[in-house]
Amino acid sequence: MNSRELSRVLTEQYLEEARTAHQRGKYVAYTTAVSPVEILVAHDFIPIYPENHAVSLITKRLCTELSEVVEKEGYTSHLCAYARCDLGYRETGKSPTGGIPEPDFLLSCNAQCFTLVKWFEVLSRRYKVPMFVFDTPQWIRDGEARKEILNYCVMQLRELIASLEEITGRKFDYDRLREVIRLSDRACRLYRRFLDMAAHKPSPITIFDALIHMAIIVYLRGTPQAVQYYETLVGEIEQKVKRGEAAIQGERFRLYWENLPVWFKFKDHFNLLASYGAVILTSLYVHDWAHEFDVDKDPLVTLAENYVSGFSNVTLEERADMALELFERYKLNGMIMFINRSCKAVSFAVHELKELLTEKTGLPALVFEADMGDPRFYSEAQVRTRIEAYLETLQELAQ
Repeated sequence: MNSRELSRVLTEQYLEEARTAHQRGKYVAYTTAVSPVEILVAHDFIPIYPENHAVSLITKRLCTELSEVVEKEGYTSHLCAYARCDLGYRETGKSPTGGIPEPDFLLSCNAQCFTLVKWFEVLSRRYKVPMFVFDTPQWIRDGEARKEILNYCVMQLRELIASLEEITGRKFDYDRLREVIRLSDRACRLYRRFLDMAAHKPSPITIFDALIHMAIIVYLRGTPQAVQYYETLVGEIEQKVKRGEAAIQGERFRLYWENLPVWFKFKDHFNLLASYGAVILTSLYVHDWAHEFDVDKDPLVTLAENYVSGFSNVTLEERADMALELFERYKLNGMIMFINRSCKAVSFAVHELKELLTEKTGLPALVFEADMGDPRFYSEAQVRTRIEAYLETLQELAQ
């Protein structure tokens, strides 16, 4: 079975397990894509990600319709497209996947986004179920401050475990947690290995491949199925490398992408870039799940270290350093910086980040504004013209 077929089978199994969780004595927890999900998995909670479901709504072009439903109820169009799509789905029941089961518990982590906490509060009230917020102060460089932040986060993870014990009436199994973390670490390292295939010239993958194959590391993290999937995927891409296969023919420009993708423009962006011999290879976003857990440490400590230090929860200077490491690793020679009106937390300092990266690399950058999910805030002509002009600039510089 190849990776595409395996992904479909694993996704169907995962959704079926979630829909039948209560019949099998398990619980359903809504959680955020960046959260210590290993704790939920270890205590027989099946994690469901409203963000992932929102992406499926966006790619099926339902965002505008669902957004207009909730905007009539008073929600602003400036709210994250994920949240608007999800809340619109709650009102209409429209979903290409048949929807997602209702939650018994909600776990929100603010390391990636502050909107998620308020969105999950709405869901907590709607379904009358408890919610836990894993609060992650910004991961600053100061050593003493980092110790305090880490201790604070570990304390919260203990409180989270106590909350789960109260819901289930069962004692938490730390040995089981260690095994889940071991599986999570193995899958995350394989996922990173897959991402690093983009370092080859020509690259056998693009960021569009990375985004598609990212799904499993989000919703099956901590399971043997995720390990199986990435072992299969890595094997396939390694064969492409051996055959010298290129993701696009005539690769000339190897680009960095800043921010989340414009989900509904996947194919168009790929084709436009390919026509210029340009390929987007990486971003900090796709690397946000390439964790490296220390399986010999206290499990709560290694969980806290990984989940507090994502690119959206560090200082601007540290974020720039993280991006520069990708520039060096993948031998990048251009960058597209997306200011995403749906994701303020990631977009608040894009111009400043662009200045830092240009200063360090000497490379020009394209900055454009749009929305990751809502076509009403995407100007086709404007964005296409900006991308074409930037690629022509790169061509002139390369001559």
